[in-house]
Amino acid sequence: MKERMKGNNTEEKGFSDGKDEMNLAEFPLCAISDRLPPGENTLVFKDRTWDASRGEMVPRCLTITGSSEYGLPTAQDDEVLLGLIQLSKMRGFAERKVSFSRYQLIRLLNWREESKSYERIESSLNRWVGVTLYYENAWRNKRDQCWADEKFHILDNVTLFDRERLPPGTSQPPVSSFTWNETIFQSFEAGNLKKLDFDYYLGLKSAIAKRVYRFLDKRFYQRPRWEFNLKEFAFEHIGMARSYDSANLKRKLKSGLAELEEKGFLVPLPDEERFRKMRCGDWNVLFQRVAPPVRQPPGGRTESKEPDLLLKALEERGVTPSVATELISQQPSEKIASQLEVFDWLASQNEARLSRNPAGFLVASIRGEYAPPKAFLDRAALAEKAASALQRKTKAEEKARKEEEARRRKDLARAEAIAQFWSNQSEDERNRLEEEALAAATPLERGLLERGGSGASAARRLLLDAFALSLMQDVQG
Repeated sequence: MKERMKGNNTEEKGFSDGKDEMNLAEFPLCAISDRLPPGENTLVFKDRTWDASRGEMVPRCLTITGSSEYGLPTAQDDEVLLGLIQLSKMRGFAERKVSFSRYQLIRLLNWREESKSYERIESSLNRWVGVTLYYENAWRNKRDQCWADEKFHILDNVTLFDRERLPPGTSQPPVSSFTWNETIFQSFEAGNLKKLDFDYYLGLKSAIAKRVYRFLDKRFYQRPRWEFNLKEFAFEHIGMARSYDSANLKRKLKSGLAELEEKGFLVPLPDEERFRKMRCGDWNVLFQRVAPPVRQPPGGRTESKEPDLLLKALEERGVTPSVATELISQQPSEKIASQLEVFDWLASQNEARLSRNPAGFLVASIRGEYAPPKAFLDRAALAEKAASALQRKTKAEEKARKEEEARRRKDLARAEAIAQFWSNQSEDERNRLEEEALAAATPLERGLLERGGSGASAARRLLLDAFALSLMQDVQG
């Protein structure tokens, strides 16, 4: 009988109040497949993101290598790793070393209690010990509020015990354990965590749906609607095979998205809204979160997430929690949101006034009556003007496209009519009509016909086509 651990609610079958580490939710740690090609031992994920502190787009890269013995992690291993995070959450992320039993983890993951599940757990832990992560400007250090380069293993150590391996008469078997790498544990301690409905996650059947849920659940905290380049989303954030073209990516994604729509996470969208072809030929994919139900606390007052969002936004810009809480209690939320927008714009412009004490400037602007710079106010008018110009250009291009399409259809119809006209004639009648057409040729046309070569052939075709059209018009008239 395999090891068991009871007490402290550790035998509960999952829970909705779970946790996910923010960096692990941003990039996949595995390909969306339980079977990788033989010999494949490295995964690379890249993207670009806006860095407000630099005021520019910056590249990010995550490289994952597996051990030669156990290889790269799979989608199932990703699920096990998320289970380990829940085990640490149960203990308040108090220590890097976490005691556990495979029976406990199997229960947590809602797997069947059988030998195969125990073996899967051990194989998965073997892979995680052997995996190395190389983050290049892609690991978010919450303590220092910056992107960092980090290179580490997820797990530094794993110790497993089975009762049947212990000497007879052992009354208290030792407990299995795993130890987080210091880098990821420091991220836990810094609070670089997000809420995760772990029961909902486990209830998803598709590996694609699970990965999309983790990534979008993090992004939706910022806003309820996101649009991504299709290939960047699928390749770099979901881990789908790079061999897929756009058509196959859409087809593969749709099954996972349908599950998330059915389970009330994503707003259902028709394909023409979900997938949008861009002018450059690429495809974008659009997601919109289903609005969470409004909870009515005792007393009938509606809870609002706005203060929490403002608090997070202020803290991300360097304002201490106590000062941020004071501002939210004393200042209108609209004013805070407005000054946050101005602050981010100033940061993107490398405004000198922010260089010495950005957080202090932001607090002062919220408490006072700071008037936004004229350039900030003008940007909306400029944006509207640019949008209007773009709209006019788009309309003109669409009009030209429709006119060209109509002309093309007209030319095609005329060519088909001419071909049909000549095919309807007998050979004698066709020869007679061709002689009549050539006899009616102008001196210029006769000169072209007499020169011979390709020019003569083209002139003859144009002459016969024009003659056929005149005869058809006479019939129609």
